[in-house]
Amino acid sequence: MPVETLNGRGDSAYAQRLAAVLQQLRARRQELGHSLVDEYKTVLAEYRELPESVLIRDVTDAAVQNIEYLVDTFSSGFDVPDDDIEWIRRSAARRVHQHVSLPSLLRTYRLWGNRIWRTMAEFAGDDPVGKQLAIDAADAMMEYLDRVSSDLSRAYLRESTVSAVDGQALRTDVLETVLTGEPVSERARRQAAVLATSLRGQLMVVVVQVPELDHPMAGAQVAVLAVRDQFAPLSRTFLAGPRDHEIVCICVLDYGEDGTRIESASHALAASEPAWTVGIGRLAEGVDGVKRSYAEAHEAAELGFSIRRPERAIRFTDVLLDQILRSTRHIDALLEETVRPLIDYDQRKNAELLPTLRAYINANFSLTKAAAELTVNPNTVVYRLRRIHTLTHRDPMTVDDLLLLALGVRLWDSAPPL
Repeated sequence: MPVETLNGRGDSAYAQRLAAVLQQLRARRQELGHSLVDEYKTVLAEYRELPESVLIRDVTDAAVQNIEYLVDTFSSGFDVPDDDIEWIRRSAARRVHQHVSLPSLLRTYRLWGNRIWRTMAEFAGDDPVGKQLAIDAADAMMEYLDRVSSDLSRAYLRESTVSAVDGQALRTDVLETVLTGEPVSERARRQAAVLATSLRGQLMVVVVQVPELDHPMAGAQVAVLAVRDQFAPLSRTFLAGPRDHEIVCICVLDYGEDGTRIESASHALAASEPAWTVGIGRLAEGVDGVKRSYAEAHEAAELGFSIRRPERAIRFTDVLLDQILRSTRHIDALLEETVRPLIDYDQRKNAELLPTLRAYINANFSLTKAAAELTVNPNTVVYRLRRIHTLTHRDPMTVDDLLLLALGVRLWDSAPPL
């Protein structure tokens, strides 16, 4: 609900009050985070037993990050977006290995919501505008906590189930410690230090993204077992574990290997389950190499939908061009000069110019093959390419202009929200 209509009168005083309340909330986020953790320890015995380093670095940081997210969410009104909050799921998975029960975890979020709402109500004041704002904030806070509680529960139960069913899977807290370098717990720090001795030499990381289906826990279990079947026989040391909606596989290679067998196994895995997306990082070495290769495999899986081919995994090198395009500061200029005029024209005229340009590029600039893919006459493709030239002032029949158009299509397909 937009800020201007929350009080039914379009009163700018309401919007100004909300902005002031959120500004104060953001300014006090660190103080509130530490105070909340003190409250958790007072109310919940499981939090009193956590090491102080975990409470400061993990639990307090999560409380503060949650405040920052809420401030950003409420800054344009009290509509609660249906976002996929990755860091909340990760915190839930970590609590499993910190021996915090799900009821206690959910209780902390209720305590958090109650404290933040009372703070907002205090900042809002007792006049009619402040009282209305407090009522609206209470409704939105309940909706937010209801959604977050569902996300937390799914992530917690998923992690618990995977750990219980597959005792050989790499624990999420240990995996998180290896990938970030920040110990989730003292036990995770010790286990990660031991693992580091096994991660010497050449290695590759493969990421398998599993969609959230009706039974996401079962999907994670199946994926953990499937990646072990594919990669363990090919690896000198093999480690795998769940992280959010993906399975991370660390494959240490025999000396002199180039990773070809791991790539082949990745393609076989992608072919075995079309709903999974498999990303492959480059060869790396040691613990620091795990971090880099994981980041590359994750990016390959995230960006790979733009070039995804059936029964194929996606290598980081396959999406390297997408990475370069997304990192340029001229993204808007490239899109304005290439695909946006075509999208606007297609929306008005239903002319299929962008699909035609894409088909022409995918057909290696063959008019005949592009026409066959589009099921139209080659002359129709020629006509549409001329229209593209007119709209963009870029000629698809010349090398430089065609290259720019192809880059624009690649950027749009890999990151349409931009």
